[in-house]
Amino acid sequence: MPTAELEGEAVRRQMERVLESPGFVRNERMARFLRFVVDRHLEGRGLELKESVIGVEVFGRSPGYNPQHDPIVRTEARRLRTRLSEYYQSPGAETAVVIELPKGGYLPVVRFAPAPSPVSVATAGSWLKRWRLVAVILACLAIASAAVLWQGPDLMTRSTAAKSPAYDLYVRARFQQTMRFSGVEESVDLFELAIAKDPSFAPAYAGFAAMEAYRSGFDRFTLSERAEMIAKGWTAAKKAHQLAPQLPDAYDAVGLLQARQAQWEQAEHSFRRAIELGPRDPLWRNHFVSSLLLPLGRIPEAIDELRRAEELDSRMLLTHAWFTLALRAAGRFADADFHCHRAAEDDKQMSLCWANTLVAQGKAGEAVQILETVWSGQLLRMGAQSLGVAYAGAGRRDDAERLAALVPRPISKATIFAALDDKDRTLEYLNQLVPTGPVRVGRILIDPEFAFLRGDPRLKALRKKVGLPH
Repeated sequence: MPTAELEGEAVRRQMERVLESPGFVRNERMARFLRFVVDRHLEGRGLELKESVIGVEVFGRSPGYNPQHDPIVRTEARRLRTRLSEYYQSPGAETAVVIELPKGGYLPVVRFAPAPSPVSVATAGSWLKRWRLVAVILACLAIASAAVLWQGPDLMTRSTAAKSPAYDLYVRARFQQTMRFSGVEESVDLFELAIAKDPSFAPAYAGFAAMEAYRSGFDRFTLSERAEMIAKGWTAAKKAHQLAPQLPDAYDAVGLLQARQAQWEQAEHSFRRAIELGPRDPLWRNHFVSSLLLPLGRIPEAIDELRRAEELDSRMLLTHAWFTLALRAAGRFADADFHCHRAAEDDKQMSLCWANTLVAQGKAGEAVQILETVWSGQLLRMGAQSLGVAYAGAGRRDDAERLAALVPRPISKATIFAALDDKDRTLEYLNQLVPTGPVRVGRILIDPEFAFLRGDPRLKALRKKVGLPH
């Protein structure tokens, strides 16, 4: 697909995200306005975007109406600009593609969000701009890969599966699964829509089950909410297996649920069966690595599986994310840094890569300069703990302590206290993560940041409590 088409698809996907946001989802007229101007722009018909045309095509005015006497288009354009601005200040703050409607006209402008300008790394800004364009193109290619690599129920052909009204939704959901944790919530919604479209489409049930297992490990849910997710996951996984007994998606989902409940032997059998049935799908290897091999500390095996996944699809962000963690656990920091950059979805994740590299090189002061710029005004967001780690590395203990008190999530606090070599408080907050389950906790504990806890009997107790082998 030519680059222009790839970029057009990226813009359309971004427009759909905007339209699904709270400011647009219940406002049909404003959604119709945005869709009309963006579609005309992408079709090369931007010169047609005049007030009189929009009044007729979008707002149902009669041909020949006088815009001077009826300001509906100008009024709604002001509201649209306000809603777009609100979207990019909150739910869309970290997106790479920005859609704007400049004042004085109705031709939308699409741009890439500006990168931060760290004062200590002169080349970072220009590098990130180039990376953003590459990321958009690769994201589009990944959607195509999801469709090509997928093997449907009983290994049906893709052309047969494509006849299902749920197929397109399923492929979109599969793509979201490959986008690290950021795509989990959206993929759950898409899988549910796919099930509603075609209640006989087994892969949608399996995908839903897999993502329920995954998000039950997020730390913002209550115990009852987690239990409900796992129960729904098992119901959906059983339905998928009933509809298509040889579906690799179903075995993968069961493996994720079994690992979530520390049924390690059964989970390994399920993952290996999924890989056997779908050997050319890198997602099953990613899930095997992230939910079993890494939590159990089987690092060399994890690296081998990820290498095979990368050979199948080098563009999958998920593969590079797990490569980063596995290689850090193996002490191969330069290799981990390479995959960290490949896995980054936005500027903030990219900043973590820069900071990790600088801290590892003994340049924590430079990391602080980068991260203070990147995280200014956003210290309550996940990832801001990297600034606390940099403060600790730079000997600025008081600043690290203040940030640890400010960040809201237990893992963020534990990471900063680990950088301060504070065993008591590190273990205190790690214990608060027990409800997230053995997969999440196991992955956390393999990070070199927590190596100083090894040998502490309290760590052994924590592993036992969560269901990890000693």
